[in-house]
Amino acid sequence: MANLIRSAKPGSDWTRYELAAYNITVVRQTKPEFFGVNDLPVPSQPTVVTFMTTKYRESVPDEATRKLLHFLDLALNPRAGDEAAVENFVAKLLEKLEYDSVSRIIFFRRSIPLYICGVNSVTHPDLCLLNDDEILLLVLHRKQGLDDTEPQIIAAAIAAYAMNNKLRRGSPPLPAITFPAITLAVTDFTFYKITVTAELSTAVQQGVYPATQTQVLKYIPLLPKPFMSGMYPLENRVELLSCLEAFKRFVGN
Repeated sequence: MANLIRSAKPGSDWTRYELAAYNITVVRQTKPEFFGVNDLPVPSQPTVVTFMTTKYRESVPDEATRKLLHFLDLALNPRAGDEAAVENFVAKLLEKLEYDSVSRIIFFRRSIPLYICGVNSVTHPDLCLLNDDEILLLVLHRKQGLDDTEPQIIAAAIAAYAMNNKLRRGSPPLPAITFPAITLAVTDFTFYKITVTAELSTAVQQGVYPATQTQVLKYIPLLPKPFMSGMYPLENRVELLSCLEAFKRFVGN
């Protein structure tokens, strides 16, 4: 793999070729392996609790849950011009799960510089969780007909590593940062822990093959109704929301 040709591609053009070119593998884990616990926590936020037990917004008892279900309906059944329906739903859901607590904000389409093969390029994850300008979480929605979301979210994490270290303003750069990340196919979630090291970051910047392999950890939820769309069935919704609740503990660590 060391003899593969490396080129200055923006993050949105990364494929599995780039993963091989930079010695990156993706390792799928079980739920206990990935989250470190056997039983995941159940969300307790009032709106989320009602969201887990109410299928249709017409029968919802409160306005906050009705709005969240409306965003879900738009994500599951997007109309022309609703290209950002999934991203809007996920942003609202993360807010209700209190991912943006304290000084954090959820930001759409954050442009992250990616210095690759000696050339300035860029990545554009659909959502970022920010603490001031520091990137804590990355989210990318798979676009119709494309299946390179995984390499692209990894490219975004590599770019975020360099950017976060630049923000340290005189403090020594961190030798490694682990970014929690999420990719989506409509409302089917896949979770990642992407550890970016100084060696990997430098290899991408210089366009060379790193000697040390990077292993990205991945968890695909096992849904009670796997043949139905993501969060549409309540049974799937409970499982995915438990995963999201458990995933919060990796943010900012």
